[in-house]
Amino acid sequence: MTHCIFCQDIQPENILAQSPHFFAVLDIDPIQEGHLILISKEHYMNLREIPSAVLLDLLELEKKMIALLEDEFDVLGVSVIQNNGKVMDVGTHFHTHIVPRYTDDQFWEHQKVLPTKIDLNQLIKKLALL
Repeated sequence: MTHCIFCQDIQPENILAQSPHFFAVLDIDPIQEGHLILISKEHYMNLREIPSAVLLDLLELEKKMIALLEDEFDVLGVSVIQNNGKVMDVGTHFHTHIVPRYTDDQFWEHQKVLPTKIDLNQLIKKLALL
């Protein structure tokens, strides 16, 4: 395993909240003021590796973070973002971004990707089999 900043570099004083399987810190390169990261305490690289009980813990912590931001701050809601597998940043492991959203923040106007084609008919057929 390469050096993981989440396993080796997060200082206890930077942990703002935690659950049995996750902890929350402020993002060091925030998209928006109040941008939080929920980081797994175990070194998972993909959501598919995480046991269901641990995922439930993540959802419960997300609910608490969202409620706090929506109830106590001038936040319209949040965007919950996560990367998995090969798109994970080098030197990190599984984590979820909680990005507060504000009136006219133009969040979606700044998301730029290069369109890539997939067979949507095949996707629809495979989804029906789940």
